[in-house]
Amino acid sequence: MALVAQRMNSFSSQPSRLSGCRTLFAVLMLFTFCWSQSGKQASTKRSSPSETLQAHFAAAQQAKERGDYAAAQREYQAVLVEAPDFAEVHMNMGLIYQLQNRTPEAMAEFRRALKIKPTLAGANFFLGVNYCKLGEGNKAIPYLKAAARQEPKRPDIWLWLATAQEISADTQAEVATLKHALSFQPQAVDILYLLGHAYERLGKAEVVSLEKAAPGSSWSEELLAESYSSSSQWSFAVIRFQNALANSPPRPRLHVGLGEVFLRAGRLDQAAQQFDQELRVAPNSLRAIVRRGEVRLIQGDVGGALEDWATAAAMDGPRAERVLGIRETGFGDAAFEQLPDTSRERVQALARQLRAHDDAAGRLALSFLAVQSGYPMLGGAELSHTVATNSSAASRNTCVETKVREALNQGQFSSVSHCLLRVLNPRSSSKLRIQIAHALFELGDYESSLKALSGLSDQHSPPAFYWRARCFEKLATAAYLRLYQADPNSYRVHQLTGDLEAAKGNDGKAIDEYRAAVAMKPSVPNLHYSLGHLLWKDLKTAEARTEFEAELAINPRHAGALHDLGDTYLLDHQPERALEYLNRALAADPGDPDIHRDLGTGYADLRDYDKAENEFKIAIPGDHDGSVHYKLARVYQTRGDKEDAAREFAISTSLNRESHTKLEKQTERLNEIEGVSLHP
Repeated sequence: MALVAQRMNSFSSQPSRLSGCRTLFAVLMLFTFCWSQSGKQASTKRSSPSETLQAHFAAAQQAKERGDYAAAQREYQAVLVEAPDFAEVHMNMGLIYQLQNRTPEAMAEFRRALKIKPTLAGANFFLGVNYCKLGEGNKAIPYLKAAARQEPKRPDIWLWLATAQEISADTQAEVATLKHALSFQPQAVDILYLLGHAYERLGKAEVVSLEKAAPGSSWSEELLAESYSSSSQWSFAVIRFQNALANSPPRPRLHVGLGEVFLRAGRLDQAAQQFDQELRVAPNSLRAIVRRGEVRLIQGDVGGALEDWATAAAMDGPRAERVLGIRETGFGDAAFEQLPDTSRERVQALARQLRAHDDAAGRLALSFLAVQSGYPMLGGAELSHTVATNSSAASRNTCVETKVREALNQGQFSSVSHCLLRVLNPRSSSKLRIQIAHALFELGDYESSLKALSGLSDQHSPPAFYWRARCFEKLATAAYLRLYQADPNSYRVHQLTGDLEAAKGNDGKAIDEYRAAVAMKPSVPNLHYSLGHLLWKDLKTAEARTEFEAELAINPRHAGALHDLGDTYLLDHQPERALEYLNRALAADPGDPDIHRDLGTGYADLRDYDKAENEFKIAIPGDHDGSVHYKLARVYQTRGDKEDAAREFAISTSLNRESHTKLEKQTERLNEIEGVSLHP
């Protein structure tokens, strides 16, 4: 189900690291060859070039092909003496510099080529690439767009354009670019992986905005609860759902969400209680009806289960299937829907009894058993009649707002699915838009749900942030599912699995997955950093440094690799080397308070207390446990500034005490929840 939500818990604790340059050197070599060949062909079209010019050009091409770049450069320069306005030769000269990593000279030649002939795809492409490597996405975008206009079917141009848009923090444009690239390469694992990441960043932005707009609200707590639930951190999910319920009057979805957590944890009585409470708040909550039936089936109450599922099938059969996971197949989905072993054994033992019920509820139950047994297709065909009936009924309905409202209030979303966007207009109320966005989300049409939300007059309301975050999460999941379906053995699937295991705290499994990905594609950006970060977390310093250095060889501006590498030298009491990397990290990511904190530590180790004080002051907004205030106090104490030191020590003590109190209360609640779970 919610594959990406497993990673949402880490949004607040893991700073965003720009993945940086995405294409491989081998790809650049390929482009270099292709565009230099086009330059060669263009030369034959020029009017009567002299035999000398042709000889120099041919010699340059031959020298480049055998890797003799110095000779190629001399020959191209000889061509330019006779034909200084030969744009393709300037481009080829730039490619020679590019292959030698002489970036400034390469860029100068590409600019000369484009001044003469602005439509040269190769020169535009490589200028864009180089601006990306310099971290100047805004400058790269016009060149990459020009290259794409000339060579629209080359996916790497679109990937670099997406990179430039990511660097420029224009994630919506990045998503549009990647989706366009997918239109002619639908199975491209790189594009699918990057698209998933882009959707994740959009979701993260909504989460952050919600927390700023309504900190601690029921909407914010609900979002966190769902994230914990999806990552199997049941106790934390219970706490967040309880917080959400305590922070607002009874609101639909909160009790059913908490009930689903209890259900997956095997706490059936508590789950049933929550589903009953949900139905008191929202009598037509299809999720609550379906889930209550699931609890009854696990408890052996076949009659009660079939009664609930008959109600659900009559209300909205296709959506009932979605709730039970019958239509959910693929990477990550089954794990979320799978019942605990004991519960699954109980329901499977009821198969013979359920086969006696040849009706919609019985077919729904048998399909659910098939899914739990690992055979989701067994039930799909049997339910086709229900789906077709709903679809034919929908086609007969006219799109009248009053009928749509009535259907939504009765939980009959599928019957009016074709009308949901049609009934909206500029005068539609925010309540109706939110209701329709919710319905479309439940139906799995996340793009349309976002369209419904886009017309809200208040784009900064908590429900708007909440539903956008959920939609982006689901779209990311869909991209990752397509990635898995395209090539389940690809290095991108290993990388994605590593990401998910790391988000769940399974560092050992994550390291294995990242190593598998690195073994398959060692020159892919961000892989070495992801592996090194976990090795550094485990204090395997030497191994971590090797990975960070490998990452920086690919992308010298990778803020995460620079930061972590600097910290390894802080640990080894080598502040001079640490500061070298930390200052480079700051240049790449100036908004990260943790870099300022570590810079302060390095300067303090070198007894440069003025610089240390300045860095610690900048880092204070990120201090949640008093550690930065403590470091600042030590600086004041060393300099003899007693009053300043006393003030900072007091603040540090207060924050530390507050942090410990929160941790103790959370631990008490976790113990209480987990203690109860032993006695369902």
